[in-house]
Parts: sequence; C-alpha cells; structure tokens
Amino acid sequence: MDKEKRKKGEQYLRNWAQGILDMENLQVEINRIKKDNDILNSIQIKNKEDIVNIYNKIINEKFLKLKKVMYEYKFVDDVINSLEQHQKDVIFSRYIYKNSWQMVALKVHMSLRQCFNIKNLVINKILKEI
Repeated sequence: MDKEKRKKGEQYLRNWAQGILDMENLQVEINRIKKDNDILNSIQIKNKEDIVNIYNKIINEKFLKLKKVMYEYKFVDDVINSLEQHQKDVIFSRYIYKNSWQMVALKVHMSLRQCFNIKNLVINKILKEI
C-alpha cells in the first residue's frame, strides 16, 4: 500500500480519537448550557423568552455539531469495535491517551512490532471502508 494511503488511514484514526474527545466536550458543554437555561426559566425577568430562545439555538447548534462528529467517524468506530480487546487497548492507548509507541508496548505487554501490526491492520480496515 502506498505511503499516502497509509497517512490518510492514520489521519482517520487521529481524527476519530479527536472526535471522541470533541463529543465528550460537546456533551459537557450542552449539559452546562441546559443547566443555565433551566436556571433562566425559573427567574422572572423581562425578555426571558428571547434569552431562552438564544440558549435553545446554541444547544441546537451544539447538537448538530455533535451529530456531525458522530456520523463522520462512525465507520472508524465500527472498525475499532470489531477488534479484539488487546487490539483495542493498543489503539486506545496510542490515539485516545496519546502515549508513545514505546509506552503503548509496555502497557499492553507486546512488542513494538506487534503494536505496529495492529495499527496497520486497523488502517487497512479503514482504507477498505473509504
């Protein structure tokens, strides 16, 4: 497989990992906005309806962004979920927790070569899907 395709596959893995972090951050942000909105609903102020509408608009924008991130990397997530647990551990340790390959190998008790083989397996599966 050529070098450009491999880079593209690895970029999908990185984007998937960032997408997971983005989803978590968006969910926290949405919950915070909802909480603020609930507080506003209990306060008697002028133009409350306008403020609530603004909060609802912001929440809807965040939901749309969350939905986009989820759909964008769903196929990568499906590939990851199809792996055996030790393979998932390698991918999560590297791409989610951002450990070096040496640290990944130490944590999952595998050789560097085995870790790279798992990465290559995942990249090949991703490239088949796109």
